[in-house]
Parts: sequence; structure tokens; C-alpha cells
Amino acid sequence: MIGRRIAVVIGVLAIGYGGLQVLLNWEAASPFGLVVFLVAVAILDDLILLPLALGVGAVVRRALPEPVRSPVQAGLVVLAGLVLVGLPFALSPARNGESATLLTEPYWRNLGVLTAGVAVATTLTVLVRVRRRAGAQG
Repeated sequence: MIGRRIAVVIGVLAIGYGGLQVLLNWEAASPFGLVVFLVAVAILDDLILLPLALGVGAVVRRALPEPVRSPVQAGLVVLAGLVLVGLPFALSPARNGESATLLTEPYWRNLGVLTAGVAVATTLTVLVRVRRRAGAQG
């Protein structure tokens, strides 16, 4: 319960900070662009990402037994966050555009390394849980 309250406070503070930055830098922001962005985010989240996440969750719940299910679900959530943050940078046309200093990192490689790290961590967690369960039953 305390962890949830801390998460809510952090989320509210982050939203407040973002709103404050928009108000303080209003002349640099495009009101029309901001509205388009907020509508696009709402549509993307509610009509695409949420149904996709619910569908994948339902498939994982039906397809995997309990000792395996939770780590796989956690790995998929982490992977989704990585892809949502990293993919726009990897696909950005600015890599070869006007600003050579904007995106200097090899985003495809880094996204691949992080994805492999999530897969390895998930696999190791599954193996440990399956061995513990087999040891407790045997």
C-alpha cells in the first residue's frame, strides 16, 4: 500500500512538472501541436496499445503455467517500455538529417542489446522458479 502511494505521488509530481514546463515555455510550444500530440497519445494508448496488451496478457495467461507466467509477463512489460521509448529514436530520420549531433548513439544496436538482456533475465528467472518448484515437490 505504501509503495502504491509513493508511485502515485511520483506520478503526480511528474505530471505537475511537465505541466509547469509547458506553461513556462508556452511561447516555444505550438498549442495546435500540443493538442495533436495529446489526442494522438490518447488514441494510440486507448485504441491500440491497451487492447494489444490485454490480448497478449490473455494469451500468456492461458498458454503458460504459473511458475513461468509471472516472469514472462514482467519481461514483456519491460520490453514494451523499451520498445516504446527506443523505437522512435531508432526510426528517426534525423539520424542522417540536418543535426548530426542529435542522435549520435547506435540505437538499433542498443535496443537489441537491451532486448537480449531482458530475454536473458526473464529466462534465468523462469529457470530458477522451475528448479525451485521441482525441488520443493521432489
